[in-house]
Amino acid sequence: MTEQAHPEADRASTLSTFVAFMTLFGSAQQVLKTRMQDQAEQGLGPLHLRALCLCLRNPGGTQQQVVQSMGRDKGQVARLIRELEERHFLVRTPDERDRRVWRLTVTPEGEEKCQWFSAIEAQLATDMLGGIGAEKREQLAQLLNELRARIGVVGEDE
Repeated sequence: MTEQAHPEADRASTLSTFVAFMTLFGSAQQVLKTRMQDQAEQGLGPLHLRALCLCLRNPGGTQQQVVQSMGRDKGQVARLIRELEERHFLVRTPDERDRRVWRLTVTPEGEEKCQWFSAIEAQLATDMLGGIGAEKREQLAQLLNELRARIGVVGEDE
C-alpha cells in the first residue's frame, strides 16, 4: 500500500517522529546544560557559547553573520554579543570601511571558554553518537541538513 492510501496513519507517524525528535533535542540540550553547571559562568548558557565559538571560527566576522549562522533573530544575537563583550570574552571593533558594521574578535579568555565548551559538546556527541557507525552518522547528518532546508534554516556549518 502507498502512503496516500493511509493519510491518517502517515500523519500520525509523521507527528510521532517529530515529537520523538523534539524530545531528543530537548533532552540533549538539558544534558548539555547540566554538564556545564559545574564550571559555567553564571548567566551563560549553550547559546552564548555557541555564538562565542562561532566567532572564534570566524575571526573578524560580523554580528549579521552570527544571526545568519545561528538562525536567531537580531535582537537575541545582539544581547548575546553584548553579554559576551561585558564578560570580556569578545571584543567589537568598528569596520574600517563601514563604521556601522562591527567586527567580532574573541579574547584569550573567550578562547579558553570555547575550548571548555567544545570539550563538553564533544563528550556529549560521543555519548550520543559514538556507538553509531560512520555511514549511519553521515546519513543522519544528511537527513538533518535536508530537514533544516525544508523549513528554510541555514545552519552554522553551511
